Amino acid sequence: MEIDAFKAQYYFFDPLEFGRVFVFIDFGNVRPWAKDFWPEENKFRISIEVDIIKLAKVCNWVSPLKKFFYYGHFSEDQGKDKHNKSVWRIDKAGRAGFQVKTKIIKMVPHYDEDGTFVGKFPKCNFDVEMTMTMLQKIDKYDTVMLFSGDSDFGGLLGYLKSKGKKVVIVCTRNRMSTELQTAADKFIPAENLAQFLQYSPKTNPPEQ
Repeated sequence: MEIDAFKAQYYFFDPLEFGRVFVFIDFGNVRPWAKDFWPEENKFRISIEVDIIKLAKVCNWVSPLKKFFYYGHFSEDQGKDKHNKSVWRIDKAGRAGFQVKTKIIKMVPHYDEDGTFVGKFPKCNFDVEMTMTMLQKIDKYDTVMLFSGDSDFGGLLGYLKSKGKKVVIVCTRNRMSTELQTAADKFIPAENLAQFLQYSPKTNPPEQ
């Protein structure tokens, strides 16, 4: 047995039992996993990243037909450093073999319970885009493998199961929603994959 096939069965599932697999990466949800994987190093900010190239290699263990990567980017007007880092991640995903979907991150004003303005916070959900892709390509796959813990996908995944599709969820335990756990045919704790996902500056170009 080849090493990737062994890893697929040990860490994920037997690909032969799940048919044609489409992988969906909600990277805005995945990136914070670094705080669960390496809590001391990322206590104040994310300094050790989930490596996108290594993430692609992990996905390839199950020989997916398609790998989709969803992540927003800042405009240059929102800060050159933020813009460059977000675009760097998106470009990296494309080089790793993902089909990349992106859009500009919006800064949404927030107010406390007294109505006092407390600042603007980034928002860039891809629920609609991911839903459209899953529904438009429903005849192209047998299994959806979703890297996310977002509860908003619960209804969609329940619908896919009603159409005979299998659902595999990969997420850290403390970010996994009840809705997704209910919908999943198989839940993969992402903590089991941490050793394969750590960003290493020795094997990756520095962020620009």
